[in-house]
Amino acid sequence: MDLPALQLGHEFEPIPKELHSMATGQPFDTCLTCHCHLLQDGVGYLVEKAVRVYPDAGVQDVIFEYAMCLTCAQQLREELSVESRQRIEAFFKERVDLVARREALLSLPDPLRLDNWLAHCLVTGTPRSACTEYQICAQCDGGDLLYTYMPYFLSAQAMDQMQELISPHTRQILDDFMDTHFGLPPELRALLQDRLVFL
Repeated sequence: MDLPALQLGHEFEPIPKELHSMATGQPFDTCLTCHCHLLQDGVGYLVEKAVRVYPDAGVQDVIFEYAMCLTCAQQLREELSVESRQRIEAFFKERVDLVARREALLSLPDPLRLDNWLAHCLVTGTPRSACTEYQICAQCDGGDLLYTYMPYFLSAQAMDQMQELISPHTRQILDDFMDTHFGLPPELRALLQDRLVFL
């Protein structure tokens, strides 16, 4: 998206536990795709988690999670169709003012609080507490979470709206990515088809 470049001053903090790997309980340390080491200053990467909540049981499951360096994320993005990328960008521009959102969040008394940034769906405004399925996306550098235009979360409703915008080519690329890296069972694969946030 065509957004103003950011020069971060103090808008970062050590990666909160919510963005740690469920498998290890520690920050992600390698890129899912190229396996480069992530926990060095100056290494930028994305963290994504898909979460399902079971309100009656008071528990939640992380359906999939990963970290990907910015180089690999950009390479994957470039494999997607131009049409899909344009539609997703237009979708966000129509629904979200990311610059105004960031300014509002940074003006809060406790601006670097992850809960504030993940309180409502970026697109629909639905409170996270009302969602039974959602995805979180964040940008990190080494051992720090960066407060850029991320972090944010998208509700299942927002993801479903985005899914309708992508081309068959993009759908196949994303399906192949999910199959290669996660090997989800068919019922989860169908549910999460095409649901990578960083488009």
